[in-house]
Amino acid sequence: MVRPSPEPTSSLYALIAHQLRFQRLKHKMTQTEIGQIIGCTKGQVSKYEVGLRQLDKAQCRTLDELWDTGGIFSTLLEFAKMGIDPNWRESLRKYQVQANTLRLFSNNIIPLPFQSEGYARTLLQAGFNAGLVTDLDGAVERRMKHQAEMLAGDPRIWAVLDVVALRSMGSPAVMAEQRDLLLEFAQQIPVSIRIVSAEAAPHIGIDGSFTCFELRNGLRAAFAGTNLDVGRVIDDQAEAASVAVRFEQIAARALSEDQSREWIAGMRT
Repeated sequence: MVRPSPEPTSSLYALIAHQLRFQRLKHKMTQTEIGQIIGCTKGQVSKYEVGLRQLDKAQCRTLDELWDTGGIFSTLLEFAKMGIDPNWRESLRKYQVQANTLRLFSNNIIPLPFQSEGYARTLLQAGFNAGLVTDLDGAVERRMKHQAEMLAGDPRIWAVLDVVALRSMGSPAVMAEQRDLLLEFAQQIPVSIRIVSAEAAPHIGIDGSFTCFELRNGLRAAFAGTNLDVGRVIDDQAEAASVAVRFEQIAARALSEDQSREWIAGMRT
C-alpha cells in the first residue's frame, strides 16, 4: 500500500513532499528514476514523498532544473528552514536511536543519554508543575525507555557539556546519583565527555544546544532545539556537516577527558 503524501497545507515541508510526488507523476517518472537523478535510492524517494525525510539543497536544485519549475523546490526549502517542521520529534527520535555516532553539545542541562532517572524526573516535574506534562510517571518511564533505546546499539558518543549544564537540578541525593552516572559513562570506551569551563566563555555554543548524528548508511543529520519546545532536524548533508564542524570548534575549547572527569567528580551536589 502506497502511503499518501502529507496534507500540503500542514507545513512547507509537507508542500515540498506533495509537490515531489505531484511532479513525478505528472511527468510519468518512477521513484527509481528520480532516485537515480538526485542520487539516492527508491526507498529514500518514497520517504521524501511521505514527509519522513527532507530533500537537501542540491536535490531541490536538480529537481528544479529537471522539471523547469522556476526554482520552486529550492525556494520552498529555504522558507521551510525558517519555520517549524511538525514531524521534528519523530525524526529526532529516529536519528537518536539509529545513529552509530553522536556528537552532542549541551549548554543548559545534562542531555540524553546521560540522565539518571531522578534527574529526568526533576526536569519533567517542572513541566508537570507548569501544566506542560500531564502524566509525570508516564513521561519519566517513556524518557528512560527512549534513553535505553539510544544506548542499545552501543553508539560512539562524543559529548561536550558547558559547565552551566552541570548546575544543580535537584536534591543533593539526585545530583550525587547523576554525578556518579556521568563518571560511569565517562569511563566507558565508546563515550567521551568533556567540559567547557566558565573561563572558555564566550564561545559559539552559548546560543544553544545541538546534536550531530552519523548513520550506519553513511549519511549525516543534525538537530538544534530551543527551550520553547521547538526543534529543527537538519537532513541536508552539507548543512549537517557544517554543524559537525561547529561541534569541533566548541570541543577545541573544552577541558581534556581526564580534566573533565576530575571536574565531574568534584561536582557540587
